[in-house]
Amino acid sequence: MLGLLLILALNLVVSFFNARACGQMWAEREQSGPFLFLVIWSAAIQSAIGFSSILIFAGAYAAHGMGILPDKAMKATLSLWYLAIIFPTLGTGFLITIHSWIVAYRERNLLDMASAAYNTVAMAHNLYQASSGIGDAFGSVFTFFSSVTDDDEDGAGILVVITVLAIVVFALGGGALLTRAIIRHYAGSLPMPERAAQLSRA
Repeated sequence: MLGLLLILALNLVVSFFNARACGQMWAEREQSGPFLFLVIWSAAIQSAIGFSSILIFAGAYAAHGMGILPDKAMKATLSLWYLAIIFPTLGTGFLITIHSWIVAYRERNLLDMASAAYNTVAMAHNLYQASSGIGDAFGSVFTFFSSVTDDDEDGAGILVVITVLAIVVFALGGGALLTRAIIRHYAGSLPMPERAAQLSRA
């Protein structure tokens, strides 16, 4: 549990700074070229996914603790969220990794090279995890939904399904809204010379 909390705390910090950086460059995203435009959007998507990871665990564990979600339904909730975010995570992560390589090669300083190395390791880890995680998640979701029938006593199974879907939608929507709020808060917050320098460096 301590390890999970540390990971979620790291996701919170990284997601905030991703959204903040997006906000600072948001006004110029359409003038920054097609590749950097995609990178800015990729960082925003990564931010939303990071925030949603906190919300999905908070919602699932709260519902499980209150007895609303049984163990199998809780696993299906986390698996369904994982299936919703894994392909956007891999796609945007690939673009961000490529961009970090370009910046590291151009700038050739320790910080940018460390950032490129971190992105590379994170991308490799995500690809490795996805190779088995996607199949396991599909299996968990399929097993859960196939075990629920319309003739469940008192409709309890259907209520659990609705709860599972509601928690996943809450996590994904909440992550997107948090990212949007931070981007809007920081949009145009840098003076023009600093924004121009940040864009030219990116």
